[in-house]
Amino acid sequence: MSTLPQTRKPYLLRKGEGTSYTFGKQVVTVMADADSTGGQFEMFTIAGSKGEVFPLHFHNSSYESLMVLEGRVELVIDGQYHLLTSGDYAHIPPGTRHAYRFAGHRNRIVSYSLPGNITSIFPVIGLAYSFKDYPPQPLHEWTQEDLIRASEVADICFEDGELQWGASQLVETGVVYGGVVPYVLESGEGDRLLTGDQLHRILASQKNTDGAYIFVSTEGPKGEPIVEHYHENHVETFYCVQGQMTMWANGEEIQLHEGDFLHVPEGTTHAYRLDAPYTRFVGMLECGLFEPFFRILGEPYEHFIFPNEPGPLRMDRVMANMDTLDLKVVAQSPLHRN
Repeated sequence: MSTLPQTRKPYLLRKGEGTSYTFGKQVVTVMADADSTGGQFEMFTIAGSKGEVFPLHFHNSSYESLMVLEGRVELVIDGQYHLLTSGDYAHIPPGTRHAYRFAGHRNRIVSYSLPGNITSIFPVIGLAYSFKDYPPQPLHEWTQEDLIRASEVADICFEDGELQWGASQLVETGVVYGGVVPYVLESGEGDRLLTGDQLHRILASQKNTDGAYIFVSTEGPKGEPIVEHYHENHVETFYCVQGQMTMWANGEEIQLHEGDFLHVPEGTTHAYRLDAPYTRFVGMLECGLFEPFFRILGEPYEHFIFPNEPGPLRMDRVMANMDTLDLKVVAQSPLHRN
């Protein structure tokens, strides 16, 4: 079992690394918690077998951004039943009642929560676990007393109620709603912006989080590195969903593969390059003040895959607005990249 940093700093975790717990035929792997991020956010993955559930609950003050990585997941949000498949996204603001049931034989989700006050439930309802996948037979089941104790240590409130699983509707939504409201998005949807040969999808914007963060999916072909830079006032995360990419963080070169996670706090000099013919990664940027950068650098894009020929890269607009962007370019980078 990996141990997360006890203080906020840049760190890398490979797929399956983190602090893991099992309940039923599920395993949760915490890859960022309140200690490792200074209470700013948390991030974890949950894998599980068909029919496994997490009970109805809500968070008083925490947002949750959830994406399906594998399988099929029935998700109920404020009484609406949705069937999510790989790449689908769910936005869950504070006060939103929600629960899930795994509907495939192999299922995996990734969840980000802000601020960081949810993952402390897992040592209460789960059993410490050293393997990377869920067990074929349950090793531990939570009790009602466990749920009560969990609600005392974290921002989570469990509710009673019969849930009508099996009638969920396949997600076909493509609208990022305005305001702080719950919604789901079909894989590939979102507010699409093209920057050169990379396609960014803003899945949650400042208007959806009251300025707390943005959630962005980025994909593209093998290409050149972006400019080395750092941010003074916001945190960035990189979770590789598919493909391969190279990152530089404070001068260290790192290869990210599917399932790898890199935490980049403010002040961390960093850059990345996509190395596979198709690479996709998702990132949570906290706070949400970096959203204008994407809209200034890129152009609205109607298609769902990046083009064969790169589109516009409006660095002229970025330079003209540099004073308003939390972007500090490293003018003389010591890195020599091939």
